[in-house]
Amino acid sequence: MLNWIMQLQLLLTALSAFLPLAPSQYRERIAEVLEIATKALAAGGAVAANVDDLALKLAAIRAEVEAMAASGRAVTSDELDAAMSRVRTASGAFREALAASGV
Repeated sequence: MLNWIMQLQLLLTALSAFLPLAPSQYRERIAEVLEIATKALAAGGAVAANVDDLALKLAAIRAEVEAMAASGRAVTSDELDAAMSRVRTASGAFREALAASGV
C-alpha cells in the first residue's frame, strides 16, 4: 500500500508540472485540488506505515502463541496474559502513531 501511495504522490508531482499549461481561470482551483490530494496521500502514507508495523507485531505474537500451542504443552494463563499485553502495547503504539500523524 505504501508503494502505491508513493506512486500516486509522484504522479501528483508530475501533474503539478503541467499546471502552467492549464487555462489561467482554472489554475488556482487545480492547484487547490492537487494540494488536497497531496495532503490526503501524505496522511495515508503515515497510516500505511503504521498499519504495516502493527501487522508485523501482531503476526509475531500470533506465531509465538501458535508455537506454544503446537508444542503440546498446556499454555498457562500467564503466557496468554503476556501475549495479550503485547497486543495491547502494539495497539496503543499504533493509536499513538496515528494521533501524532494527525490522522
